[in-house]
Amino acid sequence: MWFKNLYLYKLQQAFPLTAEALHEQLAARSFIPCLKDQRESSGWVPPLGKQSESFVHAANAYIWISMAHQERMLPSSVVKEELDERVSELQEKENRKLSSREKKDMREQIEFELLPQAFTRTRQLDAWIDPHELWLVVNTSSSTQAERLTALLRKSIDSLPIAAPETSNSPTFLMTHWLTEGVLPPKFELGEECELRSQGDEQSVAVFKKHELLTEEVKSNLATGKLVSKLMLTWDNRLSFVLTENLQIKRLKFLDVFDEQVNEQDPQSYAERKDIEFTLMTGEVSRLLADLMVCFNPAKA
Repeated sequence: MWFKNLYLYKLQQAFPLTAEALHEQLAARSFIPCLKDQRESSGWVPPLGKQSESFVHAANAYIWISMAHQERMLPSSVVKEELDERVSELQEKENRKLSSREKKDMREQIEFELLPQAFTRTRQLDAWIDPHELWLVVNTSSSTQAERLTALLRKSIDSLPIAAPETSNSPTFLMTHWLTEGVLPPKFELGEECELRSQGDEQSVAVFKKHELLTEEVKSNLATGKLVSKLMLTWDNRLSFVLTENLQIKRLKFLDVFDEQVNEQDPQSYAERKDIEFTLMTGEVSRLLADLMVCFNPAKA
């Protein structure tokens, strides 16, 4: 159950619920599949799968929650094709051109008729809450998906004051400094990927992948004034990831040591394996986040 992306929020006050109380709140908004005339539906599901009855999973004070989102797949091309056919038939029958309002009403009627026949697609989105360090971490690189989960959580518990992590040093400035000087904070090493952007209205972009980052080619782009917008890093020889200018973590990879740790504990069931993975993941990522926050907020170290 390793998270692949970390969309980070900071809780602006202490999380008000225990895991048990949160379970009760989420159970009241459990996932219900789309009705025939419904375009989409969101709700909470048990993180450990259908065999579990709990809508939260807590381990070492971290709280894991999972949202399901289902939507009916009604391609606009299908609606347009049916609309064009009906418009053509009616205009020929009545010997007149339909107004925009009439076409809009006809489109809505077509969507209403076709929606019950449309296939559905269901996705699960995971997140965890760290009540001690006040983190809310969503497993996505999409702001839309992150906001969908936080909106549902806010409705479920009535209030959710959150904000993007604050930094005293700009991530762009600091990553550019690291790459320019080739010197990083303890535990961090450069990976083999970066994205550099020029400033101004017409931005040029240089992307390097599977590339040594301390080469003259990279330095020449930095010398023209480009700044780092994405940078691949390795932390403590345990995690690799791409850090963005918005302080989001993408393509997070847990190195081989974690597979060894899971196998050493010899999980006997799916739920037990997921519990072990969640415990290992949250522990390591929390230490990574702590080190990152020291980098970007040195005065608070």
